[in-house]
Amino acid sequence: MQRIAIKQLTASNRPSAVRFLGAALFNWCGIWLSLLIADSAPAQNFAPAFQIIETAISNGKIPGASVLIMRHGKVLQQRALGVCEIEPKRPFQTDTICWIASITKPITAAAAMKLVERGKLKLDTPIEAYLPQFATMATRDGKLHAVTVRQLMSHTSGIPASVPLREPNFFTQRWFAHGLPEVVDAIATRPLEFAPGSHVNYSNAAPYILGRIIEVCSGQAFGDFVHSEILQPLGMRDTGFSVAADQASRTAIVYRREKNELSIYCRYDPTWRVHMTMPDGGLFSTPQDIAIFANSFLAKDSPILRAETVSMMLSPQSTGYGLGWILDKENQFSHWGSSGTLVWADRSHGVVGVFFSQIQDFNLLAELRNRFRNAVDAAIESN
Repeated sequence: MQRIAIKQLTASNRPSAVRFLGAALFNWCGIWLSLLIADSAPAQNFAPAFQIIETAISNGKIPGASVLIMRHGKVLQQRALGVCEIEPKRPFQTDTICWIASITKPITAAAAMKLVERGKLKLDTPIEAYLPQFATMATRDGKLHAVTVRQLMSHTSGIPASVPLREPNFFTQRWFAHGLPEVVDAIATRPLEFAPGSHVNYSNAAPYILGRIIEVCSGQAFGDFVHSEILQPLGMRDTGFSVAADQASRTAIVYRREKNELSIYCRYDPTWRVHMTMPDGGLFSTPQDIAIFANSFLAKDSPILRAETVSMMLSPQSTGYGLGWILDKENQFSHWGSSGTLVWADRSHGVVGVFFSQIQDFNLLAELRNRFRNAVDAAIESN
């Protein structure tokens, strides 16, 4: 990873109309409509929330961030602050493309639920029915256990957390050249950490099994199925497992802090041939697109899933989890990503909040995201 020097970071202003002239007409109008809505909203209500981010930037805690607050499908506030690249300095924009990391997981789960709706996939069927190599799954004591599809999505499968074949710094052509089948075959050779259903343990490997099951049941590549069944119907035009070459300049640099030193973790390379569409955290997106996805779970009539499917995904399946979503506050669902991202939705108030930074610093970002979220929740409650 490239080591960089840290300079004082300053907040940037909202981009002008010139920033959007190169976009397609539909996207251009949509972005400006959102900004006009945002400008008419009572910005002072969210001042404490934005101050949290501004202070973190001015103190050098994070380079920058892009945030969005939506209510009943309308954008109340959308702001970009600081920079998405330190050297040379490149301001964060509201449409900067970010690696969303584990926010990919609820999108993967939603794709699987499309197959459940069509009767091609059953939540309580052992995964060996779709992937025979898992017929001999056992714990370390040699006892055989069946893992179900539901357990994959609720972090109760016992599948070890780590992803085989994936190196710590996995943004490389070598990793992207792998396919889901070989990763899943490697997962099948490892013992279960516990009897399925007996514990809750967050697993990055379990979504790879789910992604491969989606391929088997749909007859499509995982990434293609997600695009056609989730991203395209919702109009998530800036979301994908790869970034087009002509959009690479819009993509943020992902930094990592170790021992109080920043390094570049990911500088997206448009020459990468992305065969590995990571079901646990491979998507790149914008706050606008992720807000659209989360809001589809608040809509009376979801464009992608039936009402009973949405209700099931947002119902507790294990401690702290629904199906794909984290259930960490009353009447709210959320997910965060290791890249410094967060999306949450409040079912009581019809609110969606999105916070995108691009820096791996687990403890710092966990605190910062939660403080921002709590401040937004407080502002909504006070209205």
